Amino acid sequence: LTANAAQYGDIYQPHVDADPLTLPPSPWTDIYGRYRNRSRGKPRFMSCLVYIGNWNTDWGAPTRIWDNNKTIDIAPIPGRVVLMDQDVKHSVIAPEREAGKQPRYSLVWKLIFHPTVDNQDIKKSMEQHLQCDQAKTITE
Repeated sequence: LTANAAQYGDIYQPHVDADPLTLPPSPWTDIYGRYRNRSRGKPRFMSCLVYIGNWNTDWGAPTRIWDNNKTIDIAPIPGRVVLMDQDVKHSVIAPEREAGKQPRYSLVWKLIFHPTVDNQDIKKSMEQHLQCDQAKTITE
């Protein structure tokens, strides 16, 4: 678990949380090797980001994601949950001056999803599960 408290004037660098392709030698790589995240049958590295606290979205401070040649800004709405692959390049954008000394808080859980069957496509399994949960929410 990691906690963030972005404030006006802070400078953040784009980064990835983890990439199983670039891990240093370790017991993990002895067992699983190095591989591209989202590979069938391999553990998937993901981050779960939760925005917390009292925050006015007019103060900015989105999470910026770089996806090929475009950027995506995710507004830090308190209670919002973002689930993303850990090898996605991203950064906090510092809050606007209007935020004063009020930090923009978030918590980040670093997760690893292990396949339950040989050659499982975890992305497809997660999408099916999320669609099922969304259908339950809509019909309840």
